[in-house]
Amino acid sequence: MEINPYSAPTADLCLTATANDPISKNFRRFSAWWVFLLSIVTLRIYPIFWIINHAQILNRIQPKPLAPIWLYLMAISLASSFVMEYRFPEMVWTLGAINIIYLVTLLTSLFKVKNRLKDLMTESAGTPYPLSPILTFLFDVIYLQYKINQFIDDRQTSIAK
Repeated sequence: MEINPYSAPTADLCLTATANDPISKNFRRFSAWWVFLLSIVTLRIYPIFWIINHAQILNRIQPKPLAPIWLYLMAISLASSFVMEYRFPEMVWTLGAINIIYLVTLLTSLFKVKNRLKDLMTESAGTPYPLSPILTFLFDVIYLQYKINQFIDDRQTSIAK
């Protein structure tokens, strides 16, 4: 079998370049519009699932793991908020306290995931990758999913060039 020195290379450069990129390798591209729609349809339960899912992925690939107590406390406070709302509607003060706990744990977990994503994107890109804390606060998981998609698209277009 002879090797033709004039034939085109057969290596798949996209697979080679994304094998070194932990974002493209571990996170899948999912439309931010679907994240928005699922957030509305599931009465804000999908963002909890999104945060827990992405935190678990980040814990596998990054040396600074996210403490699971925040994630469990966030899920438990949301579930107890639903139960309190329908089972004991007269306990307004308790419901308010549970909602505050939920909000604090949601924002804490969201920003911990954002910071770890930013570290991973910066490490992978070689330059500081911008993730706005204000937009994270306003649009939560929709913004983070958009930035993950943008990062994956940028990496694929830079590979294609």
